[in-house]
Amino acid sequence: MSESIKKPKKNPESFSPKKPEIVNMMDEAGKSVFEKTVTESGLINFEIVKCGPYRFVGKSMYVRAGQSDEFCEFALWGPGHKWVYPKIDGMKEYATDDIHDAALIHWDKYDDKNKLMGYTIGRFMKADAPVPENMDYIYIPEGYIAKGFVYGDIDSAIKMLRDEIERDGVYKEVGGIWSAEIFPYRLTDKNKFHGFYVPCELI
Repeated sequence: MSESIKKPKKNPESFSPKKPEIVNMMDEAGKSVFEKTVTESGLINFEIVKCGPYRFVGKSMYVRAGQSDEFCEFALWGPGHKWVYPKIDGMKEYATDDIHDAALIHWDKYDDKNKLMGYTIGRFMKADAPVPENMDYIYIPEGYIAKGFVYGDIDSAIKMLRDEIERDGVYKEVGGIWSAEIFPYRLTDKNKFHGFYVPCELI
């Protein structure tokens, strides 16, 4: 059961209402990567932490929101693992604790006319990370980020994460900026175990 907390008098550095039990469904590879806790809803390793700023470094595409989202995945992920991630792997001095491959969905170029959704594959890097030639970055300011993982489909991760954010009435999601899908085991295993991040703020 998630641990109930009261609204803090000052901004907490992190918030992790967790149930300390091992998730038996994790495979051996997963056991070597994560210390596992599970919330009442079944979300794995849920936490809200203050972190950043970051540069999310990778390769971007923009499409009309809701119409061509699948094209981004098709166009970026296959080629991306051949050249985007090897370049990022060579920037170890700029790596952060968020070491997993990710897809950032962002709205920096959205307007009522064009309705552009950004899709960038890459990683959360330090704010001063250089941007390799032919690559892009999205600036992520310092702030609270809700993080959680799930064994199942990404829609389940999104719903569980949002339920956990709202459960104790301390934080709320900041929508319309960015969200991220996290893939610890490369895209080929993305339907097996993956995560979801969203920015938050104190209520």
